[in-house]
Amino acid sequence: MPKTKAALSNQLKKMGIPIPSSAKLKDMEHRLKYWNGGPGFLVRLLRNPSSRFDDHPISLMADKTKLYWIPNSQMATDMIESRLLLVLDRTAKPSNNATLIDVPSDYDSRWMRGSNDSTDS
Repeated sequence: MPKTKAALSNQLKKMGIPIPSSAKLKDMEHRLKYWNGGPGFLVRLLRNPSSRFDDHPISLMADKTKLYWIPNSQMATDMIESRLLLVLDRTAKPSNNATLIDVPSDYDSRWMRGSNDSTDS
């Protein structure tokens, strides 16, 4: 049975994931698959990643002067564990001066990582 916007909205709310302003089914399904509940991470690069991080999600960030917001996700965990990021705060939504780094839709295949398996069953 296809999921409706209402059903997806309920699931996102239960998990504590903000509903995208576009409220398109595809965007809602993406968040449900890749985002975990709870606040995201407001971060800044400590140093530019070396070429050994080309095959790592940290490669999505390139500017040490920018402020980034990453949703609570496996990707955020992988990036923080690289020790190249300084976590400044945990917030539910990005601040106005932060660049949103969303989980790419090819995350699983691109970096051979898992997704939020609680929604896959």
